[in-house]
Amino acid sequence: MKIYINHRFLPSKHHDIVKTTFPNIEITSKEEDSYDSEAVFVGPDFIKEEILEKYPSLKWIQLLTAGYDRADLNALRKRNIILSNARGVYSITIAEDVLAKILMINRNIRQYLKQMEEGIWQPNWKETEIDGSIVGILGTGSIGEEIAKRIKAFNTKIIGYNQSGRIVENFDEIVSDENGLNYLLKNSDYIIIALPLSNQTRFLINLDKLKLMKKDAVIVNIGRGEIINLDDLVWALKNNVIKAAALDVVYPEPLPKDHELWKLENVFITPHNAVSSPKINKRLVALIIENLKNYLNNKNLKNIIY
Repeated sequence: MKIYINHRFLPSKHHDIVKTTFPNIEITSKEEDSYDSEAVFVGPDFIKEEILEKYPSLKWIQLLTAGYDRADLNALRKRNIILSNARGVYSITIAEDVLAKILMINRNIRQYLKQMEEGIWQPNWKETEIDGSIVGILGTGSIGEEIAKRIKAFNTKIIGYNQSGRIVENFDEIVSDENGLNYLLKNSDYIIIALPLSNQTRFLINLDKLKLMKKDAVIVNIGRGEIINLDDLVWALKNNVIKAAALDVVYPEPLPKDHELWKLENVFITPHNAVSSPKINKRLVALIIENLKNYLNNKNLKNIIY
């Protein structure tokens, strides 16, 4: 058996662990040597018909990302190729990033950093606590679960939004339809977007939805940039419709240097790196090893999408 591991998502030095674990499997990280692979460990951009045509023996694709909105699932169905993703690998890191963003805004960190540069001693006595607040989390998958688990420790009420109505641990309430979404937006002090991008979620948050939110609400997006209409968000932030936004994802990416979002004082932006952690590669290797063992032993794979 031969497999291909894309070094863009997992650096080559980590491939040796997989090679040592599976000495009888041929493993390559060179695309030009990979076309006869039975399984590939790649990103979602791999899943395009013109690429899949180069892999006549391909039976299984293991994504090294959690998201797969850029994948052509119809092309997979034509070939009956199994698809699994890296659900859970990035969730802990992203959950910690969400807390960092909220605290950055609440505790006025951006202003204090500026004051440090200028040597100014000027306290702000109007900083906000998370304690006792209502948190709305759009998306109750592994990322939403890890966020809820952590922010629950701040004595919060947590409302979750998903499409199935599935009850999830650490959420006090789950809503699943348009009325439920509006209820979440109206009542939450913090709105955290942890949804995948789909036809249903694209520009889900527009000006009408932003106007439903509290004037002191903070919105955090670590899902996908296109879930928020960015022009509407800019207008809302400039006109004090909501208090602030913390964004790890925007649309387009990278955000142009001259975009006015950079200049707004009530915005905190990071360059789509909420997943940044030295532990990510270890988790990816563990997932590869576990799922490859499952595949070789005809057991159920983790995180099957299709």
